[in-house]
Amino acid sequence: MPEGVFVYIRTSGDDSACEKLGVDVQRTACNSIARHLGLVLTGEFVDDGVSGKVPMHSRPQGKRMMAYLLANGTKTIITYDGKRIGRTQPVYWAFIGMARDNDIQVLDKDGKNLCESILGGIEGLMSELDHTATVARLQAGKKVHRERGERVEGRWPYGSHPHVKYAGERDVVTRIRRLHAAGRTCYAIAKTLNREGVRTRYGKVFTPTTVRNILVRIGESGVAY
Repeated sequence: MPEGVFVYIRTSGDDSACEKLGVDVQRTACNSIARHLGLVLTGEFVDDGVSGKVPMHSRPQGKRMMAYLLANGTKTIITYDGKRIGRTQPVYWAFIGMARDNDIQVLDKDGKNLCESILGGIEGLMSELDHTATVARLQAGKKVHRERGERVEGRWPYGSHPHVKYAGERDVVTRIRRLHAAGRTCYAIAKTLNREGVRTRYGKVFTPTTVRNILVRIGESGVAY
């Protein structure tokens, strides 16, 4: 009877551009090597969008897979590469050590047994170093922009962008404030702006909620729809 195998798939929000591999890509590669080795898929576990620095036993599906491994007799796992196990050395080797202690083999998409090779750990180490270097470069760049008084995160809210290109937005916000001070409701302000052909940054009509959000953001009190 063919041996059973679990497939483990992980995607991460902090993957770099070159590491972004979707669930379908990983699934296809893992299932392909399983068929090539004559293994029968008995379970698939997918942690989608979970950081590589989170230990396997703390990931929802990783935790579930480990419980099954220790309970139902399946002794083989296939994952796309070592980075899917973990992108820090402690995380990676903790799982590989558990697998070795319980006679579980962990294979990658090429059929290499990560429990018998240091290459998976090296992949994880290189990925960790690359991630650390990328974060350091981004932080350094943000520091330079902050020292120049420039915004470094997110888009500028409507009416707050300092560039002359957005001077019209600032004028609209000033008008909204004056209309509000004159006792106009958000509904009435939005109706006035739309009737005059004033539009949001993205060419949409103003809604009472849009007006209210602007007034709240600029510190106006007593804002009524």
